[in-house]
Amino acid sequence: MFEGLNPEQIEAVTTEKNTLVIACPGSGKTRVLTSKIAYELDRMKTKKKFIVALTFTNRAAEEIQKRLDEMGIPQDQLWAGTIHSFCYQWIIKPYSCYEPDLVNGFSIIDDTKKEKILSEMKLKRSLPVWGEISTSLNRMGEYINNDSYNNDLAKEFHHAILENKEIDFDLLLYYSYKLINNHQKIRQHLSNLISYIFVDEYQDTQDLQYGIIGKIIDGRNTCKLFLVGDPDQAIYGSLGGTPRSIEEIRDEIGQEEIEFKKISGNYRSTQRIVDFFTNFQSTDVEVQALGPHSWQRGLITLNKTIDKNDLFSEFAKIIRNNLDNGVKPNEICIIAPVWYFLTPLVKKLRSLLPDVPFEAPIATPLPRNRENFWWKLTRIFLTDISPETSLNRFRWIKQVIQEINIYTNNSLNVEQLDCRRYLKIVNRIKPHDDNAIKYLQTAFNEFFKALDIEFVDNPVLFDQWNSFFNGLEARYESDNFKDISKNIKYLKSTFKQSKGVVVNSCHGVKGEEFETVIAFGLLWGNIPNWSSIINQPYYVTKSASYNLLYVIGSRAITNLHLFAETGRTTKSRKPYKINEHLDSLLFDYDIEHSI
Repeated sequence: MFEGLNPEQIEAVTTEKNTLVIACPGSGKTRVLTSKIAYELDRMKTKKKFIVALTFTNRAAEEIQKRLDEMGIPQDQLWAGTIHSFCYQWIIKPYSCYEPDLVNGFSIIDDTKKEKILSEMKLKRSLPVWGEISTSLNRMGEYINNDSYNNDLAKEFHHAILENKEIDFDLLLYYSYKLINNHQKIRQHLSNLISYIFVDEYQDTQDLQYGIIGKIIDGRNTCKLFLVGDPDQAIYGSLGGTPRSIEEIRDEIGQEEIEFKKISGNYRSTQRIVDFFTNFQSTDVEVQALGPHSWQRGLITLNKTIDKNDLFSEFAKIIRNNLDNGVKPNEICIIAPVWYFLTPLVKKLRSLLPDVPFEAPIATPLPRNRENFWWKLTRIFLTDISPETSLNRFRWIKQVIQEINIYTNNSLNVEQLDCRRYLKIVNRIKPHDDNAIKYLQTAFNEFFKALDIEFVDNPVLFDQWNSFFNGLEARYESDNFKDISKNIKYLKSTFKQSKGVVVNSCHGVKGEEFETVIAFGLLWGNIPNWSSIINQPYYVTKSASYNLLYVIGSRAITNLHLFAETGRTTKSRKPYKINEHLDSLLFDYDIEHSI
C-alpha cells in the first residue's frame, strides 16, 4: 500500500495521531487518503468497528472504493459517502424517533421541488427570483443570511415543507447535529462503533458538519480523525464551507492533539502552470512541479478583447488544434463560471465540430438529490453492465435492497448471492419504451413486481416516486433543458464515463485534471459571483476570487486558455469587466497566434 508514495506521503499515511493534511493540487491527495484508509483497514483488530470516509461527492467516494478494490483491500468495515448520506444512514434513520419533527415519518425533498417552492415564495414577496436565499442553519437553529428578511423567508420555507413531512439537506444536517448533541447515548454509540473518520476536501466542510464530527470524536481516544484538503480550493463558501484552523479543529474534538502535515509536490502540471496558479495562493505551501510534464512550456494565453459571440469559433479552433496534435477529446475541458453559459455553448460547438464528442455532465434532467431512492435505482438500471462497473453495481444494489427493507418493513437478504440475484433481475428488465420517463416507470414497476412488493402502499416511498418523476418532467419542460432529448439513450449517456470534450462549471471540475483547459466568463460578477461582492468586505471578495482562479488554473496539465470576453452586460445593462485580480496579474502569456 506504500508503493509509489514519496516520503511526505508515507509520513502522512503512517501517522498514529489525529491529522490535518494540507495537499496542493496534483499532489496525490486521493492516493494518500486511499492508502491511509487501506493502512487503517489492514490494522483493524476487531470486526465490530467501522471506518467512515466522508467525501464531498458520491463520485469521490466511489473513486476511493475503486482504488481499494484495485489494491485488493476488503471493504466490509468501510463506509464511504457524503456527509449528508452519513447523517441520513447513521443518525437520522436509526434515531429519528427522538426528534418530534421527524417521529411521524419524512421524505427528503429534491432540489427541483425546493427551487420551485422558494421561487413561488419570492414572487409572493416581490423578490427577484434569481436572488440567493440560504436555508442553512447554525448550531443554534438560526439562519445564516446577512439579511433578516431572507432569514424569515428561509424559516417560512422550512415550516412549509415540514408541514408536508419533508426535509431538505440543510434540515438533515441540523436535525443530525441536534440529535447527536442532545442525546449522549447516540454520541457514545457512534464513537464506540467508528474507529476512524476521514474527511476529504475538508475546506468545504460546513459548521454543522464540523459540529457533528466533533461530537463523535470529542475527547474520546477510541475514534480518530484524518482531514485532507487545500484551503486555496475553498470555493463553496456560499454553502457555508470553511477551512478551519488546526486550533479550531482541536477545539471541536475536545482538545485532542492533532498533527499538521503538508504535501507540496505537484505531479500533474508543468512548472509554468504551477507558477501561474500559485499567484492566487494564500497558504505558505511551496508547490513544485515534479511530474513527467514539469519541464514542458505548454501554452498559457489570456484574451480580453474577444466578443462573446466569437467565443465558439475560437474554442473550435483551439480544440481542433489540440486534437490534431494528439490530445484526446476527454483530455480537453471547457470551464464556465455559471452553468447556464454551457447549454448554448455545447449546442454551437457540436454544430461547428460535428465529428467531435462532447460531454456536459451538468446537462442532465435528473433531479440532483442523490439520496432519493429512485435516483439510486435509476443509476443501477442505466449504468452499463461491464467488468469495470460490476463492483459498484453490486454495492448499489445492496444499498437499494437495504432501503427497501427499511421503507417496506421487509426482510430481504443482502448476502452476496442474494445481491447477485437482484442484479440479475435488473439486468433482465429491458422496457421497450424510448421515452425516458416511461422507460424508468416500467423498469421500476417490473423490479418491485419481481420482488413481490407493492411499493405504492408505502407513503414515503410513493411520495419520493412522485417527487422524482415530477422533478424529471419539470426539468424536461424548463428553458434550460427544453433542447435535451427525452430519449432513454440520452439519459443512459449521462452515466457513461466521459469520452468527449468535457464542458462543465468551475465547481463541477474540482478534483479533475485535463491536458488543455479553456476557461471563459472570467468577469467581475461571475468570478467571483455577485454574492461574494455586494455588501461584502474586500477580504471576502478577494478570497473568493483567488480561490476560483486557483482552482481553474490548477486543473490544467500543460495548456491553459483564459477568456474575459466582451459583450456581456449586467441586468442594469452595464458591461461586465475582467476579473480585477486576473487583470492586474503580470504574467508572461503566450501571444494568441501561437495556438
